[in-house]
Amino acid sequence: MMHRRFLTIATSPFAAIALAALLSGCGRDDEAPPPPTVPEPVAADTAAVAPGDEALANAVVTSKTAAAVDLKYDVLAKPAVGQPFEIELTFLPRLAADVLEIEVTGIPGLELVSGGSARIEAVNAGDRHSTRVLVRADAAGLYYVGVVAKMMTQVQSDVRTFSVPVVVGEVAAAEKAAPGTDATGQAIESMPASESTTKPVDGQ
Repeated sequence: MMHRRFLTIATSPFAAIALAALLSGCGRDDEAPPPPTVPEPVAADTAAVAPGDEALANAVVTSKTAAAVDLKYDVLAKPAVGQPFEIELTFLPRLAADVLEIEVTGIPGLELVSGGSARIEAVNAGDRHSTRVLVRADAAGLYYVGVVAKMMTQVQSDVRTFSVPVVVGEVAAAEKAAPGTDATGQAIESMPASESTTKPVDGQ
């Protein structure tokens, strides 16, 4: 009789619920609380400005934005009339390319002494490619160096053109504010900037 009563109590619904709650409570006491979550530090975005680029000036874009490359420049010494001076051009591609071709031109009164062209192979996004050009001005004034950057792949070629302003000698503030004139005050007839996307011909 006692045996049957024990079985009845043990199998009743209330006893089962109580037993489950007891076992569940014992399990939680034995388990340690989870450790607090510590957020991982976020890495700083260092790709936007490379070390050493903070002091460089941005070249003026004279065409539509097509080729994924930017240009910064630095005049390495104060330009003097009749004396050659160097300009450092730093190209910052934002996409990969098989070849980056560079062509530099001057304007009347500003002679390009050396460094008129360059060719860089196997360009990767985020690279930093620098080249130098040597120029000389016949008179004091505000001049512009034209730069053409062509990003070429097996699929297409994209071109972007830039203008690099250079002040040679002592120039009046009024002349600095009029970039469309040369050292003599005459208007400069600039060639229209062109930008194209072309597909290479097979075998070239």
